[in-house]
Amino acid sequence: MLLRRLPPLVAAAVLSTSLHGESNAVAGRDDEPLQLPSVRADAGFSLRDFPLPNKADLQAADFSASDPFLKVQFPGAAVHDGVATGRATVGVMLDAAGVAKDFLLIRCTKTYFGEALLAEAHRRTFAARRLQGTAVPAPFLFTFSFQPPPGMTGISNFEAASRRTEEIQGGAQFVYQPHREADLDGGQLTPTRIAIPVRPASHQGAKPLRVLVTFYVDELGRVRLPSVESVLPPELVPHAIAALQQWAFAPPKIKGEPVLVYAVRALTFRDDEPAPPRRP
Repeated sequence: MLLRRLPPLVAAAVLSTSLHGESNAVAGRDDEPLQLPSVRADAGFSLRDFPLPNKADLQAADFSASDPFLKVQFPGAAVHDGVATGRATVGVMLDAAGVAKDFLLIRCTKTYFGEALLAEAHRRTFAARRLQGTAVPAPFLFTFSFQPPPGMTGISNFEAASRRTEEIQGGAQFVYQPHREADLDGGQLTPTRIAIPVRPASHQGAKPLRVLVTFYVDELGRVRLPSVESVLPPELVPHAIAALQQWAFAPPKIKGEPVLVYAVRALTFRDDEPAPPRRP
């Protein structure tokens, strides 16, 4: 059973994440990348305009040190169906204290694999992302590869065939996964509510304060797992996240069917308005 952790990363015109494999017993590496949908860049900004934090400044969110390994039970329904392997990805929105505030299924090869990993995520504790040593709100994404325990009766004979089928098909086939914004009916998300964070007086300057943000939009049009991707003072990250959490969109659809969407935006802070003068 392999655990893959997904720290957010922006590169060129595609957002992708490196997966760091880790078994339940021995830490290891897995170089297989999870390709997220291509970025839809709004007119007026380029990804090259948004530098990423240095590795030395960024400590990714993670599981708590007291219980670092996932131990997800292989679903009985998979045994019944003769499914030897499966995969699921779950995202958890963490506040600055590392407390889970939201859980989102990102993708799965079978529904019961996604449900099993979501249930495990609700039982876990986490450590928040740290930027320049300061804890900040951020999502934590992780993938789990399901494999039956050795010697499980009634499924071992299917494993070789299942793996060969995946190879022929070009990899795992997901029954649920995020879609590109460009693939939506109409070609883009339709906002119904947008909130812009205020740049506090302590960070006033001549140049606009802009940041690259990513998020998912679920089938109801709600923003899920918002993340600040580019360089931003740690004390301003909560302001950006709080604004994104107020955003809403018309339910995204492809061929009339609601879908999960992955999106990226450039967010510009608005200047803090001076306090009105007091009356004598």
